[in-house]
Amino acid sequence: MTWSQIPKITASQMQQAVMMATGKFGLDSRVLVEHTGRNLASLVDEHAPEGPVLVVAGRGDNGSGGLAAARILGLRGRRVWVVPTHEADNYSGTPREQLELLRHVPSVRVKTSLPKMKFSCVIDAAIGTSLEGPPRGRTLDVITVLNKMQNGCCVISVDVPTGVQSDDGSVPGEAVHPSMTLAIALPKAGIEPGGVGGRVFVGDLGFPPGVYEALGLEPVTLPGFVTEVVPD
Repeated sequence: MTWSQIPKITASQMQQAVMMATGKFGLDSRVLVEHTGRNLASLVDEHAPEGPVLVVAGRGDNGSGGLAAARILGLRGRRVWVVPTHEADNYSGTPREQLELLRHVPSVRVKTSLPKMKFSCVIDAAIGTSLEGPPRGRTLDVITVLNKMQNGCCVISVDVPTGVQSDDGSVPGEAVHPSMTLAIALPKAGIEPGGVGGRVFVGDLGFPPGVYEALGLEPVTLPGFVTEVVPD
């Protein structure tokens, strides 16, 4: 699928879409998180089928998806290290639930700092569309370390690379430079294939057509759970 063939949405439109999907259309937010985790795990299996995986997870929806992927990969026998961007006590709602579920997966280790080892794949699920100004503190430290891991490592950003503004692709400070970005439901307006997000894939969330119609968009039918979007 080419960039011009698929609708693009802004961060605020994405928030509206999720609110409608879970409100008017009755989808469970936990199911949406599981879809994201499945789609991420599928990308990891395809592009980094062997070796340890690192997941850096924030406190929002992106973090939830990254944590779900960590659990799914761990249950398949992959060795997974998870590093939350904040103290565990600062997580609430679905992200906290996903973090707690990892206790039951022996091959997943939750750490307070980034391990000094080589990974075959890194999932960047730190901030996503909620970026407000240049990254600071621990998030900035994470960006610096992740960018040093790129040699021989597949870096997958969830929805938007950490440090990038989703609507226009601008970078107000430091940002993760991913190999690829998995857009959630639809690509974000500023994350074009071959740009700041690297290769761009779209992960199907199972939204009913009415969600897209309410946003004034044509309903989207993707050919699979994960679809690559290529330049025109």
